[in-house]
Amino acid sequence: MKRPRQLALWPTARTAAEQVFNGRAALAAQLRSLRRRRRLTQQALAERAGMDRSYVSGIERGKHNVPLDTLCRLAWALSLDVRDLVAAPAERRRAPRRRTAD
Repeated sequence: MKRPRQLALWPTARTAAEQVFNGRAALAAQLRSLRRRRRLTQQALAERAGMDRSYVSGIERGKHNVPLDTLCRLAWALSLDVRDLVAAPAERRRAPRRRTAD
C-alpha cells in the first residue's frame, strides 16, 4: 500500500504558529507565580482545589490542556477571578546594561 504524501507547511503557517498566544505556557507561569506569592505548596493548592498534586505540577509545567471547570477551581482556591489566572503575564523589561569605561 502506498504511503500518503506529506505536504510541507506553508511558510505563513509556520509564522502564524510562532505568533499565536501560547495559553498553556501563560497559565503555567501565572499559576506558579500566584501560588508562590501566596506561599502555598503544590500540595496545599491541590487540596484546596480538590485535585492531585501531580496534576497541579503538570499544569505548572504546561503539560495539560486544562478544562474550564478546573480553571474555575484553581481560581477559587487562589481567591482570584478566572480572568486573572489566564491573563498573559506582563513582559519583564530589562534595563540596558551600561558599559563601564576601563
